[in-house]
Amino acid sequence: MTSIGITGIIGSGKSMLSQIFRSMDIPVYDADSKAKILMNNDIQIKESLVKCFGENTYTNGTINKEYLRKIVFGNEENRKTINSIVHPAVKKDFIEWREKQASSIVAIESAILFEAQIEDILDKIIFVEAPEEILVNRICLRDNVSEETALKKIIMQRENSGRERCNAIFINDRNHSLIEQTEKFINDLNK
Repeated sequence: MTSIGITGIIGSGKSMLSQIFRSMDIPVYDADSKAKILMNNDIQIKESLVKCFGENTYTNGTINKEYLRKIVFGNEENRKTINSIVHPAVKKDFIEWREKQASSIVAIESAILFEAQIEDILDKIIFVEAPEEILVNRICLRDNVSEETALKKIIMQRENSGRERCNAIFINDRNHSLIEQTEKFINDLNK
């Protein structure tokens, strides 16, 4: 089985590429969604987060996103603590999920693939990128934020994107087809 990572900065089109993979009958594990599910359902994660950040971490058994956002914002140590609790659980869950798949190719979509140290269990990694103006427009529309806020998010994520560590760069703009790039990538993989 070949395991492929899909990563890129905010607004680049990772989810779009994941949908293309799914349309080709390639299962895709969504690490961001799974992290939220695990944070709400995994007893060990819940206990660790409450131990580190207090009872306000959960409201009626559900993660208190606003509270965690305030704890993490501008505090690198808290962010690293949360990541050290959640990332290993996501990696373990992905490995278990992958073992249950019947496909010869599987993928994982993660914006923080390298930070979560998932790259060591993958065969290939695709970085999705788009021109800054397209990123800004997508982020502004999706998140209902100003251009300034969108640019700050882009700059912050671009610094630690891991682009140079990827096996393939897919361009997601008006001049390049993600479908064609994916088909070529899969064909080359199957040679």
